[in-house]
Amino acid sequence: SELRLAMQQAIEWPLLHAEKFQRLGIKPPRGILMFGPPGCSKTMIAKALATESKLNFLSIKGPELFSMWVGESERAVREVFRKARQVAPSIVFFDEIDAIGSERAEGEGSGSGSGSSVKERVLTQLLTELDGVEALQNVTIVAATNRPDLIDKAL
Repeated sequence: SELRLAMQQAIEWPLLHAEKFQRLGIKPPRGILMFGPPGCSKTMIAKALATESKLNFLSIKGPELFSMWVGESERAVREVFRKARQVAPSIVFFDEIDAIGSERAEGEGSGSGSGSSVKERVLTQLLTELDGVEALQNVTIVAATNRPDLIDKAL
């Protein structure tokens, strides 16, 4: 089907044929965002892609990254990407990405212990891992949400 081919081209091919992409000067996408109403098989599609491609697959539900301890949520994000780099080529699947990638508001994060500042720090850590100094080689991000309107523009 069209969806299967599009997912293979965006995720599987760049990881399995990295040398060909580099030789041809093709810059593969860093990730893909799947969105749709609840229950439309976004998670199942991501798992099927990983199984079929035989790539390492790390599945994270957005809310499970949050911790009540200061700094632990950011450490959890770093740990996900450390594992992904270690087992590359790999796919990191963020289910319910809107829980950690929601759009930042003006003045958000100004409170020292507010929940919103934790969300902002986690989002900042996620963006740093995606675009930071250390390259994300042979790791593709797949994210799913039923609320694409809530996703931060930087993500």
